[in-house]
Amino acid sequence: MLCTPFFFKVLIVVQRKDTVLSRLIKDRIRSEGSMTFREFMAVCLYDPTHGFYTQGPSIGSPEGPFDTNVKFPAFAFALAQAVKQVDDILGANTRILELGGGTGQLGKSIVNFLGGQRNYVVVDLSSGLRVRQNEAGLQTVEDLMQVPSGPTVVFGNEILDALPVHKVMGIGQGNVLEFFVDLDEDGELFEILQPPSTPALQAKLNELHISLGRGQVGEVCLELRSVFQKLGSIVDPGYLIFIDYGDTASNLYSFQRRNGTLRSYYRQHQIYDFFYAPGEQDLTADVDFTAVSHEAQAVGFDGGTLLSQGSWLTNLGIHSYAKDEKALAVIEHEVNVLTKATQLGSAFDVLIFQTKGLPVGPGIGDATEPVKISHRLPSSPTVSIDTPGNRRLHLKW
Repeated sequence: MLCTPFFFKVLIVVQRKDTVLSRLIKDRIRSEGSMTFREFMAVCLYDPTHGFYTQGPSIGSPEGPFDTNVKFPAFAFALAQAVKQVDDILGANTRILELGGGTGQLGKSIVNFLGGQRNYVVVDLSSGLRVRQNEAGLQTVEDLMQVPSGPTVVFGNEILDALPVHKVMGIGQGNVLEFFVDLDEDGELFEILQPPSTPALQAKLNELHISLGRGQVGEVCLELRSVFQKLGSIVDPGYLIFIDYGDTASNLYSFQRRNGTLRSYYRQHQIYDFFYAPGEQDLTADVDFTAVSHEAQAVGFDGGTLLSQGSWLTNLGIHSYAKDEKALAVIEHEVNVLTKATQLGSAFDVLIFQTKGLPVGPGIGDATEPVKISHRLPSSPTVSIDTPGNRRLHLKW
């Protein structure tokens, strides 16, 4: 490991995979020039033919590319209890809308725990996954705008972390440069820094009162506004429930995370090369819960209550699941994995919104540690790191 005043560089010799998508991306750069990291991430995850989620028929299943809540039936049981609480408020058979449904196993299990015959709709960009979801007996659409307005409870389980993000670096005085993906002299993918591709990046940081220190890296998700504008036209009335990993802006953009939160996984192992196997590796960033709350409230949602997954599932009554099953040891293990602070109980947080006039969402009433997020926050600490001035930087991983 070589330490420099700028960042830590880990020297690891790994042979990159020559995927079909990596060749297509290189061809595009040769013909059109460098692309933003956000464009690169979007192509890697959602290319119609070769994207990670397009090719991910086992996502959300026990044999899938990463471990997730969905592999545990107890998780579906708890979400079914949340739906029952919403039914008590909005009336029987409230529509359930899942954003990104994986194999459909979660939706199928929730419907079964509710006694079957529910209006359950999955929104998923992947045509391959929509086939799996249809086979599980679920209705599917490709875009939120295909869903009519009505009483709805929305579940977004690990969906916000999969939205493409812009990657930026502070250069002092509140200004930033943006990371682009280009080809080096050997024709390999690498990152460069250039002026922002859109003034919306600087505007978003200013809007949230975020000032990155010189050399500090962060991510900005501009997709959130469109997502919540669509949800605002669909959920009438109803609830939004997001389960994901992330933090508030003041923590995400603090100097303790000066290298940002973007990371990549390949077959359940974290790898430190975003370009190792485009289309076959997952790319993800921590969710900015402050930005999410800002966009939700901007389109008229109330709430923004944040609590740990463990507390939320406990409040919903997940521990009663074991009482109804024979394999108590196995079921109790599932519940413990989902709720214990040393396991998934603290790895994920739950963020809940409701349309105006409704009471707080399911699982909040008896919460012991809810936090109401305000979209107004103080500036993040500004830290100065000695780096070259405003020159174009070339970074190779």
